[in-house]
Amino acid sequence: MVTSVGVRGLGAGLVGGGGVLFAVGNVLHPLEHNAAAHAAATWEAAHLIFGLGGLLVAAGLPLVLAVGGVVRPSRIVMTGGVLFALAFAALGPGAWFEAFVAPLPGDVAAGLEKGAGGTVNAVAGSVWILAMLILGGGLARSGSRGSVRLAGAGLILTTVVMIGGPGIPVKEGLWIIPGTVVAGLSLVLLALAAVRRPERAAAEIPV
Repeated sequence: MVTSVGVRGLGAGLVGGGGVLFAVGNVLHPLEHNAAAHAAATWEAAHLIFGLGGLLVAAGLPLVLAVGGVVRPSRIVMTGGVLFALAFAALGPGAWFEAFVAPLPGDVAAGLEKGAGGTVNAVAGSVWILAMLILGGGLARSGSRGSVRLAGAGLILTTVVMIGGPGIPVKEGLWIIPGTVVAGLSLVLLALAAVRRPERAAAEIPV
């Protein structure tokens, strides 16, 4: 028999595990996207690990937000959460592409990036950033306890880094990696909050 406790635990496990993998995969990623990075020992592993993490988050986040007791009822949170989950799922094929197609010699990768594949990746990335801002703001505002609000603040911080980072004159990995690690750890915080009893969470909601 399926119970809310079981669904909450499943969602928390998916989001927590996905958040860890997303952070670890990004830590393994080289600091740049170039030929040397394609030849790095961690190139394929980095993309497969954070891609898998994103898919786990996509599967678990709607469950956590629906029955996890982590937020007060909020259309903003649910809208941001659904968009964030969909964007994470859409980024999965892009991670596979980066792992195995981008390093191919010749113009294979360039041709795909100029076509529909590049468009899908660009749209998914933009939606991911926008959804992260919406979800982060909703969690920071409507979180049922401090750890949830902190997770929301972490997602907002990552959004700021992703938007402002390209203007910083350093290797892109020096801002992308810390930003995505913060996002992954924020999701872990959210998952940990979900495994607590929801009635305890409700008791902590300020009147």
